[in-house]
Amino acid sequence: MSDVERRVRDLLQHHATDAPAGAALLTAVRTESRRRTRRTRVLLAAVVTVLAGAGAALPLRLAVAPMTVAAPSTLTEPSSPATVTFPLSLPEDPGAAPLAGPAEIRLAAGLPTLTLPLPGADGVTATVTASPTRPAVFAAATRATPMSVRGHPGHAVEWSDAGEPELSLVWQESAEQWFEVRAFPRVPVDRLAGFAKILVPVPVTAPAPFTFALVPDGYTVDNVSPAAVTFCPPDGAFDQSFVGKITVMLGVTGEQSDGRRVDVAGHPGTLTDPADGFTALQVDLGDGRLLVVQSAVRVPLPEPDLIRFAAGITVNPTATPGQG
Repeated sequence: MSDVERRVRDLLQHHATDAPAGAALLTAVRTESRRRTRRTRVLLAAVVTVLAGAGAALPLRLAVAPMTVAAPSTLTEPSSPATVTFPLSLPEDPGAAPLAGPAEIRLAAGLPTLTLPLPGADGVTATVTASPTRPAVFAAATRATPMSVRGHPGHAVEWSDAGEPELSLVWQESAEQWFEVRAFPRVPVDRLAGFAKILVPVPVTAPAPFTFALVPDGYTVDNVSPAAVTFCPPDGAFDQSFVGKITVMLGVTGEQSDGRRVDVAGHPGTLTDPADGFTALQVDLGDGRLLVVQSAVRVPLPEPDLIRFAAGITVNPTATPGQG
């Protein structure tokens, strides 16, 4: 993997939730759905052919688990504001040199994540992830070397991604509080340990890009970035994708696609007719920005609820349009 390819990969991972708003994302989701459906049908046909060729004496019964789908959702008031809290932060030092770029707090696959330029290392980005359980990086480890981190038990974990050697520093601060820090480009483990040592146990909270008056009942927010929030259904798995979820994004009006005209709290909106079970509602905010609500679950929000949901969304000043 070349240096350019690695940088592209890291950029895509860092901005996994900043996918393009509007028709581009909806088309991608539909294409993935059709691809998976075709693959399942081909596999099923192959199984039937093999069994028939074997001349089985018993009646053919494919023992498959029942398919679960997201239950139709109703709207309810949120139990708390949509925010992301990271339990560690940099110390306040008026004499310290400013960071080379902004620090960003986001929720990624349900885990609070802090991304910032690594202090004292030009062009290096550090990412710190908090988790209530042992980080998944151990599953890909080629070597885990025990070491003390911030006075707590930890490991320098070497692992492989597409054949490239990677390094993470992992430690456990309490029974239900694990941390992982990695850097790109890769730096020696002592640089990671030095960075981890200066972090202080002062929580930092960042607002989500939107405030919600109503939310889908039973759904859980699993991704929050400056441009998007995803709601995962009760039977869904947390990940950094939009597939199988309800997603709220901020885009620009130039990305608006065709659809039926609807009114959303006095703003003009366009609603795409359901296709493959997916629906998109785009609302022109009148200032060059576009609010996009995409219902990509198997059982989407009914149209009246989708409009009520969008009508209760306020765009916060910290929101940044995704780049599509």
